[in-house]
Amino acid sequence: MVKRTIASAKITLSYPLYACAFDPTDSNQLVVAGGGGPGRNGVGNKITLLDASDQVELTEIAELELSPNEDNVTTLAIGSRKDKNLTAFAGVNSSPEDIKKGKNEHFRIIGINQPGKAAKTSGVRVSEIARHALFVHKDINAYQRLLRLSHPFENLPQLGAIATGLSKEPEIALFDVPCTGSGRWKSRGRLDIPKEAMDLDVVQTGPDTYQLAYCDDHEIFTVEVSKSEISEPKCVFTITPDEGDTAKSSFKSLRYLTPGFLITVVNKPNSAGVALHGFRLPKEETESARLAIRARLPKGVSKATGLAVKNLSPVLSPSDKQGEAQFVVAVAGNDSSISLFTLDHQTAASVDLLSNLAPFQVLKDVHPSNITGLTFSSFSPPASPLEPAPELSVKLATVGVGFTTVVHSIPLKEHIGKSSLETKEGPPKQSRYVVALKSKGESPMTAITLFTVVMLILAIVGQVFLEATDLSSNPILGVKNYLPAMWTQPLRRVPVVSEKKTIKDLLSDANVHHSQPLVIRHDETGEAGPQGLPALHVGVHDEEVHGPAKSWESLEAEEQELWKERLKKTGHWVEDMGETIFRGVLFGEIGGAIGNIVGEAL
Repeated sequence: MVKRTIASAKITLSYPLYACAFDPTDSNQLVVAGGGGPGRNGVGNKITLLDASDQVELTEIAELELSPNEDNVTTLAIGSRKDKNLTAFAGVNSSPEDIKKGKNEHFRIIGINQPGKAAKTSGVRVSEIARHALFVHKDINAYQRLLRLSHPFENLPQLGAIATGLSKEPEIALFDVPCTGSGRWKSRGRLDIPKEAMDLDVVQTGPDTYQLAYCDDHEIFTVEVSKSEISEPKCVFTITPDEGDTAKSSFKSLRYLTPGFLITVVNKPNSAGVALHGFRLPKEETESARLAIRARLPKGVSKATGLAVKNLSPVLSPSDKQGEAQFVVAVAGNDSSISLFTLDHQTAASVDLLSNLAPFQVLKDVHPSNITGLTFSSFSPPASPLEPAPELSVKLATVGVGFTTVVHSIPLKEHIGKSSLETKEGPPKQSRYVVALKSKGESPMTAITLFTVVMLILAIVGQVFLEATDLSSNPILGVKNYLPAMWTQPLRRVPVVSEKKTIKDLLSDANVHHSQPLVIRHDETGEAGPQGLPALHVGVHDEEVHGPAKSWESLEAEEQELWKERLKKTGHWVEDMGETIFRGVLFGEIGGAIGNIVGEAL
């Protein structure tokens, strides 16, 4: 069996890098961007197109050098392809002189024209198409810190979102991305927010409806976006300090998994570590998000700097329900490492679940300095499962301020589970793909969830049994009328004595279930109890079955002493109880054999 490994390719460019994005329809084309900012001699501001088709080598295809008087590229995303042309959206502040005049055209539209059939064909051009200002507040320190596009669907527009950084009046601006490439993008509206967004993401929920999620240090908000309306932000989750702590953890990044689930990166206070938290988003207005799964990064990572997520079984339209799928999760650490996890999305009846958030690889010292951006390539399963690609993989690109770009190729394999087999209900479902490397353990939340489900099932089975056999005086499920008659025969209550209970306890227990006179007797036909004595029973007296019995007061003094000694020998009697507990209680015949055994011990 061939051992699967993660291949890597690296290239060093001439400028520090801050952003990267793959062509959404071609995983072999990667765009990176950054620069030295205004007035820094020898370090330009650039956008570069790279060829990532070789797993061990990256090649430069084309480059756009931006004005040295303006700021470096801070954010980057790529929209839909039109013919052989790509449209990229970038964040680039105008020159300091223009900003002082109140003009900052920070939102740039970049065209990547590819006239040839292959990326390596000469004639590829990268050029600026347009520039605009989507933020309305005039803050000379503000810049476009965040940029995200919703996942692309065929023949449907995307929604883009940008957010400010270092602004005294934080903003989020929305814009449309036409499905036919460059087209005519337009502003969709904006939000003033009280605190700057640490991260944001967008998911499409219908043909022209979306949801925006963003987080500040301690809270997660969602915003509903329709063709005619943008809702007010709704806080769906707030971090509270851990028990015994005064400082709170803080959100660093978030990404949508599906319209119903978010995954976030949480930095612990005082650089005490990093955690991944998966949240189930609320369906009702009055509900809050709930923690669905979690995992911790290796102890050596004190803080995280970024997050990327890839669905290996994406739906074909926003109206499709997400079935079983695996996600690949990558978290960049402040030690230039990348922690890789797999996460499963499962469906059971109408319930969606997250499970198996588990690490499968840690890539160490990926860059010589801080990782500033990371992104996954697109992944589309082969058209025919009978003819899979020979080296099927999903690519993960990272960039750093040390001028380096690294692309890792994560091997995948076809997953054939029960859901892929022919069933009585219909034809087999389409196969799916998962990471070919073995994970190193499941999230603790998964074990907790499974234990909870098992306990719930056992509780339901137990309640069904109690109701079926008339042992439950308060039916909850009401199942008795639906069970076969042979299952619903009442069980005869035979009180069995626990040798650890006193006779007072036994009488109290029996009185709970019976109002008739009780009898204390021996069962000489059953198994022997302690000291070789027959088992002791407390229950309702039936003279035809059990024989004659006498009240305590009617017993001879010798018989009373024998009974007390018998109860003492087996731990049922202590002197301070007193004989008053026997009022109204009947006693069976103690029998000669029992009397002899007790007498021998005296």
